[in-house]
Amino acid sequence: MANHPQFEALIRRDEILRRTAEIGSEVRASFGDHGEPLILCVALGGRVFCRHLLEHLERGLEVREVRCSSYGVRTESSGEVKIRGLEGLDLRGRDILVVEDIVDTGYTLSKLSARLEDLGAARVRTATLLSKPSRRVVEIDIEYIGFEVENHFVVGFGMDVAERFRDLPYVGVYDERLDPAVAGGTQRSAPA
Repeated sequence: MANHPQFEALIRRDEILRRTAEIGSEVRASFGDHGEPLILCVALGGRVFCRHLLEHLERGLEVREVRCSSYGVRTESSGEVKIRGLEGLDLRGRDILVVEDIVDTGYTLSKLSARLEDLGAARVRTATLLSKPSRRVVEIDIEYIGFEVENHFVVGFGMDVAERFRDLPYVGVYDERLDPAVAGGTQRSAPA
């Protein structure tokens, strides 16, 4: 088992699980009269939040993953969003719940929502574990927000830096001084 650095805990696991249950209730109430939404998990970061959220939704919902990238190995969004995973899906007339790990600038969610609407989705709603309103560049609607956070680069509970620290059981503030890959000089691409 990996020995991770102890980053400053921004949100504890128990707080995340409690808020996730509340969001599940909100989603059930919202979609209750409209049938079952397609759950579209934004991988890889959204997987952990999505898995816990599904525990509080109806059983048997269709769940798909989509990959959206605007960061690569950096800690700043490039603003260019690549979307993969929608090929072959018939979304005409469907209600969709997008499950995200974090909404930062809004570029990714804006591009994904527009693409889903172009493909004929009836209604697109978003549940995100974290939102950084101070970083927003694109105005977007987010129906279900776990926590609003300040402008920290965060890791854990599915979120990463250069594909590492997703498995931390809490949301922590990334500090490269505590990162053995940066401190030891082994990281291929240090965060910008």
